[in-house]
Amino acid sequence: MILSQSIKVVSAIVVFDGKILLLQRDDSLGIRDPDCWQLPGGGVENGEMPDEAIKRELQEEIGVIPSSLNFLISPSVEISVYHASLTKEEAQNIKKGDEGKDLRFFSFNELFQIPLTQKLKSVVQSQSEVLKSILR
Repeated sequence: MILSQSIKVVSAIVVFDGKILLLQRDDSLGIRDPDCWQLPGGGVENGEMPDEAIKRELQEEIGVIPSSLNFLISPSVEISVYHASLTKEEAQNIKKGDEGKDLRFFSFNELFQIPLTQKLKSVVQSQSEVLKSILR
């Protein structure tokens, strides 16, 4: 499958109780968008399929692989976005991994009050109605 080989990044819109889960980036030297909030996810490793990569990244970053995890959209040939609605038990088991400074749930309105990565800020602004419907 040629498309899956061009996917380089996977992200997940993880939702619980009408809020979206975001990871605060580190502020290490050379990191893009330091201290900004982003969706959990990351790079697809060599030979890895996007579906495998998102499960690995979620396990590493939030400590849970949501049972409802499904592919949502590929906004470009290099990105795959997934969606998951957490069960109460899954939400209670969320824990920050080794990456990032913090992990928190935010309401839609709170997204405009925190520093988001440039990419996520653009998505929130251009796809606000879609995001609102996902958070319902």
